[in-house]
Amino acid sequence: MNPGLTAMRPATIFLVALSLSIGWGIRGNFGHEYGAMIPGALAGLAVALLSGREDWRARAPYLAFFGALGWAFGGSMSYMQVVSYTHSGHLPSQIYGFFGVFVLGFLWAAMGGAGTAFGAIADRARLAEVFRPLCWIFIAWVIFKKFVLHELETLFPEGYDPTWSRQAAHTYWFDADWMETTTAILALLLFELWDNRWDHFRRGRAIVLLPLCIAAGALLGYGAQAVLNTTGAAPHAAAALVQYQVSPEFVARAAEERGLAEAEVLADQLINWPNAVLFFPHHVGWFVGALVGLGLYFFRYGRFASGASLFMHMALGWFACFLLFPVLLGHPIESGPTLFRMTPPRGDNWAGVLGVVVGTGVWLLRNGYVPVLFGMLLTGILGGVGFAGGALIKLMLVRPGNPHVEIDPAIIAQWEHWQRANWHSVMEQTHGFLHGVALAIAMGLLARRTSRNDGVPAEARWTAAFAAAFVLFGVTYLNMYKNVLEWVKNDLMPEAMPMPLFGAIQLSAWGWFNLIFAAAAIAGIALLWRHQRAPIDLVPRSALGRGQMLYVAFLAAVCVMNFERALTGFTDQRLITEGMIFLNATLATVLILILPRPGFQPPEHGQIRYGDTLLRTAWGGLVAVLITAFGMTAIVRAMYGGNFAGHANQQFRFGDEAVWRIEPTEKSGRHS
Repeated sequence: MNPGLTAMRPATIFLVALSLSIGWGIRGNFGHEYGAMIPGALAGLAVALLSGREDWRARAPYLAFFGALGWAFGGSMSYMQVVSYTHSGHLPSQIYGFFGVFVLGFLWAAMGGAGTAFGAIADRARLAEVFRPLCWIFIAWVIFKKFVLHELETLFPEGYDPTWSRQAAHTYWFDADWMETTTAILALLLFELWDNRWDHFRRGRAIVLLPLCIAAGALLGYGAQAVLNTTGAAPHAAAALVQYQVSPEFVARAAEERGLAEAEVLADQLINWPNAVLFFPHHVGWFVGALVGLGLYFFRYGRFASGASLFMHMALGWFACFLLFPVLLGHPIESGPTLFRMTPPRGDNWAGVLGVVVGTGVWLLRNGYVPVLFGMLLTGILGGVGFAGGALIKLMLVRPGNPHVEIDPAIIAQWEHWQRANWHSVMEQTHGFLHGVALAIAMGLLARRTSRNDGVPAEARWTAAFAAAFVLFGVTYLNMYKNVLEWVKNDLMPEAMPMPLFGAIQLSAWGWFNLIFAAAAIAGIALLWRHQRAPIDLVPRSALGRGQMLYVAFLAAVCVMNFERALTGFTDQRLITEGMIFLNATLATVLILILPRPGFQPPEHGQIRYGDTLLRTAWGGLVAVLITAFGMTAIVRAMYGGNFAGHANQQFRFGDEAVWRIEPTEKSGRHS
């Protein structure tokens, strides 16, 4: 059977969507990037197994791995405040809310689609080589999280809370992942020095020229700042580039209410740069100059081979869009922050993810991966509509008996139990399902429009084991360890426990968890390594069987992990979350074992040129965002009029009651 027809079957689309929905519901309990890896891995596996293509089935671990990484990017974005705009009853905020939800959904799904498509379509050499620089990035992040970040926190004032007081840190910058992105760039620079060490270290280039470039840049930057200070132009430059993220009305009102001078209130406000700029303004010039010198050296001599170029495009794109939109174009104006601050006073990681999407797209075009770019765009557009559609469906479902609109007490009482349901979880699982539909359609089209891909070279087979181990043990661990925090917090587990039989040896709850999980992970990785050299009979011989085994094992692990987390505070409202997840997982397990059909080897050459297709897809995206912003707002207005819909905080993006205007995040306050 044609793989495109197999991949586009309604049952195939349903199971891919169901897989992503299950993972999305679980993601809601764990949150952020680590949680978002779960739906990406499940959906990537489902795509591979149901595609009808033997070459994609052989790459099932890669689709799971890169799918997990692709969908993880969206986990860094704040979106509930944007969703709350759609509930507000305020027409400008509702239009902007549906527009913002579309943009966030597009960005989330675009990277998820790009990761999944790259795992399926990339040529075998490229697929294998990206693992080396990626490992350097992973190691750098571990070092940063475990050592560097810990040392930074020791510099913070006593009583500093990394969650609720994070805005007081010197490194706070729009609640964005700029330090993680910087760490990735540094890892890539070190990888470049190692990977291309012959060119960098011959004639002492990296030993002499690199420090010289950094020193020269620092000297020029220091000199430029000295000139600005001497000529009196420094205050004007600072006024043009540094803006406090607060309205003048709030400063005046707060000063009067608190009995403080306006300057004291202003000193407690955030700016559009890291807080360190205010504490160390005299170091800005040489520091920026040193960065420029470093960049010029690697721009001239860096090769960034072995796949490192992809990640450098993504990281530099992150900074380019982040600096352009919320930092430089997001200055407050009389009516409020410009549209380039999507959720003030919340974080603006959306701009960084936009940069990652742009950087990835540029790299794909430069390297001839136009089909992957098509998959990224189509998944993003359909995912944007689906993300906004999830919010709309929730608003439609909570309309019956809604106490904010209904005036008849009898009807309100009749629908009270309905209104008490966990509608946020319904929306989350709907988001996941519609994202899955978007991914299934895009990958289904690619399944019949792309040529056959061979497996990775023999010397790079370790990457398949790495991908499988990362999904089974890495993604699971990064989320499961959060359960220990919940158990200890709810007094269900002691914070520290002695070793059986040897009471003198005592470890924390996290220490015991790490020890036991590490034993299981080491055993599993050793078996994966052993299987590559001498097949283990338990592991199926077919690519389809191995993929099914990975899918079922990972699904079971994350479902149990999710139930463990919810058990500490289980109520009837959790039935619609954990209950539905378990039932859906049962159905998905059955379907993943019976739906795949005999594999088909696609032709050696693709069947379509993507130039016109990309252009039509882009135009379709513009139409989709307009229909989403105005059409969905019209539907909500028809149901609720100008009334607040409830089931979210009533927040406005515009007007006198806009959140940024009345509740700015202050350094001495509590971060939302």
